[in-house]
Amino acid sequence: MVLNEGATSGSSPPQLLSRDRLTLSVAAVLISVSVASWGVVFYEMPMMAMASGGMMGVAALVSSVSPSAIGLFELIWVVGMAAMMFPAMIPIVTFYNRFSTKVEANPRLARAVGTPLFLAGYLAVYAGLGLAVYLGVFLAVGVSSAVPSLAGVASVAPAVVLIFAGAYQLSPRKSTFLMQCVSPIGFFTLHSHKGLTGSFAMGLSHGEYCVGCCWAYMVVMFAVALMSLPFMVVLSVVIALEKMVLRGAAWLTRAIAAGLIVLGLASLVFPGFLSILSAGL
Repeated sequence: MVLNEGATSGSSPPQLLSRDRLTLSVAAVLISVSVASWGVVFYEMPMMAMASGGMMGVAALVSSVSPSAIGLFELIWVVGMAAMMFPAMIPIVTFYNRFSTKVEANPRLARAVGTPLFLAGYLAVYAGLGLAVYLGVFLAVGVSSAVPSLAGVASVAPAVVLIFAGAYQLSPRKSTFLMQCVSPIGFFTLHSHKGLTGSFAMGLSHGEYCVGCCWAYMVVMFAVALMSLPFMVVLSVVIALEKMVLRGAAWLTRAIAAGLIVLGLASLVFPGFLSILSAGL
């Protein structure tokens, strides 16, 4: 009996080690891509400033609907999403490589090609969100410029965005999307597809849940923080805590909601508050 138990326990560590190696490999790749993406964003931000004539602010970022302006923004946006979101993708990509590829005719191909396709589908959804944010803000800036009486409304828009984002944190839809993001088993049970096209489709589905969970953060990042690099770093840490570390803990969701609402209210009472805060970041 002792020998059998010893044999059982002796066979367990290699299996655990194999699993740990897979997790570490996925984490190493995603974090490396994230770090590289941070570097690209850091060097591309001055390009966006030059493209907008060196101006700062939302109006400068969305000054044109030309393909080149939108293309530059989309490039920075998608690379920024990879920088911010890939660390929080470690559990779902690990699960995909550990279990979903086993049902494929060629598991090695599914890992080597299917994983990038999964991530491409995920980023494609965020690219769509970036385009929607760009065009929405462009329209809002155009309307406020054409109707000077709306200037007062524009001045409180960041506060409204913050309060709305905080309220969304407390909504049932936020909770539903977040639960899908933090539960790989639940996600793949509902959205398992075979083949390389299936990998891309699963990435699209997961991207939809992730955008449903985090779109309000991204609107705050763009419309309030003007894609500030320090704010992006803070936001990426918050998202990693929410999705990967604390895995949808209700107290964290409420704390984030309270923080956003308090910031919004403070900026209504003290109009220069957000400018001072941004300068500090």
